[in-house]
Amino acid sequence: KCADYLEYSKKPHPPLSEGDLQLPYMRPPEQCRTFKSEIVEKIINDLTGKIENPDLARLVENCLPNTLDTTILWFEEESGQKQGYPNTNSVDYTKLAKTFVVTGDIHAEWLRDAARQLSVYQPMIKYDKNLQNLMKGAINLQAWYITKAPYCNAFQPPMESNIKRKPSAIDYVTPRPSWKHVFECKWELDSLASFLTLSNEYYENSGDLSFINDIWLDAFEMILTVLRRQSSPTYDKNGGVLPYYYTFQRDTKIGSETLPLAGTGNPVNLDTGLIRSSFRPSDDACILQFFIPANAHMCVELKRAIKYLKKTNQNNLSTIAENFIEAIYKGIYEHGIIDHPTFGKIFAYEVDGYGGKISMDDANLPSLLSLPDLGFVSATDEIYQNTRKAILSKSGNPYYLTGKYFKGIGGPHIGITYAWPMSLLIAIRTSDDDKEILDTLNLLIESTGGLGLMHESVNVNFPQGLSYTRPWFAWCNSEFGKTILDLAKRKPHLIFKDEFKNLSYDVENL
Repeated sequence: KCADYLEYSKKPHPPLSEGDLQLPYMRPPEQCRTFKSEIVEKIINDLTGKIENPDLARLVENCLPNTLDTTILWFEEESGQKQGYPNTNSVDYTKLAKTFVVTGDIHAEWLRDAARQLSVYQPMIKYDKNLQNLMKGAINLQAWYITKAPYCNAFQPPMESNIKRKPSAIDYVTPRPSWKHVFECKWELDSLASFLTLSNEYYENSGDLSFINDIWLDAFEMILTVLRRQSSPTYDKNGGVLPYYYTFQRDTKIGSETLPLAGTGNPVNLDTGLIRSSFRPSDDACILQFFIPANAHMCVELKRAIKYLKKTNQNNLSTIAENFIEAIYKGIYEHGIIDHPTFGKIFAYEVDGYGGKISMDDANLPSLLSLPDLGFVSATDEIYQNTRKAILSKSGNPYYLTGKYFKGIGGPHIGITYAWPMSLLIAIRTSDDDKEILDTLNLLIESTGGLGLMHESVNVNFPQGLSYTRPWFAWCNSEFGKTILDLAKRKPHLIFKDEFKNLSYDVENL
């Protein structure tokens, strides 16, 4: 009988690593893993054999496969018909591959979390047909979700999966979603951008266009419709109040869990080119609804999608997307820059188009720290570098948390004593400084609470990460695997044994 992985992840399991920390082996027994990939296993064995620190090797062994090991609660393979482009008019949804991915301890699928969890495996799909089908199934199911409820962020397992459901967070939302399909309906711009991330990475790593079927096209058209609606300002040019396409209210004592002004959110100005987002990727409410990281994220993903939209003769869709790209990019640089008295020109976290700006960063992706990782700017960009210095300092970011034992970016979602390991992983991927990278990596290795997995957040004032939230948080485990693969390729001398230090690691060379 397979143990509930939430309970399994709370206790160390043998064998222990041979490093100073003696980290446990946290993969579930092979017969209990939710998906198996030969290429992923090959990479784990090869990569860990080259890593110098046994504790780091154990973390890779635990974290890199965690999403596949524990969160693929349902995978239904394609059956019986040619799928997708150019056969876009005759797709039978019931015969499409479908993949349901949970983020860990909550049996629901967040569009963003699932896309990020799977991202680490995208470069491997061309070497494993089953893994490629799993990825296409994830795209198909997310496309279907978006056609059902495009403003929503998290979804229930499909009824036909027979997965045990938890009650939906039924709130006062317009447009009213079908709670049969929806777990939570917070409008987060990055959720739709993340669906495009999933699609774009699939195409870029496989060259396969078969995911572009009528359901995917309906979802993309719905995305463009929502972007148009959510670019609408609060008032028209005469000061009249314009219709609201989305409202959200929750019965709660937590201010970040609901929206002001009868669920509409604080006003935004006209003619900015920006898209409003009611909630952040942390699921906390935006204070000012032009959320800059998500706008940057959407700008990047639309640009990537245009390549295959044009290949499949979706010229009208690509033209609309190009217009949004131009407007968003211009809006970010006209309205999303702050002249900071200490750090100079930096990117704002949120703005309203009236001159109101929020200067901070949150750990969840997309974030300001992650802008180069998203592909919006170069890591050497002057404004980004100024922003990075600000958000990784106590004087520039109210949610940069430092304690006796841990430090990093947190956010209001957890409180002001818990920093998120995810922020440190992004700091590594956006740095070229060997010392900064090693110091940050060692901090992560030493702060797993002795459990050998990445957690959602760590109390900065507890040694060894012994006070943390969420023992099973697959998103961060995937980000850890992605970060180590990045270092293995970009800076192998920092983590590899002497005989491999000068060899850039690439999956394609296996």
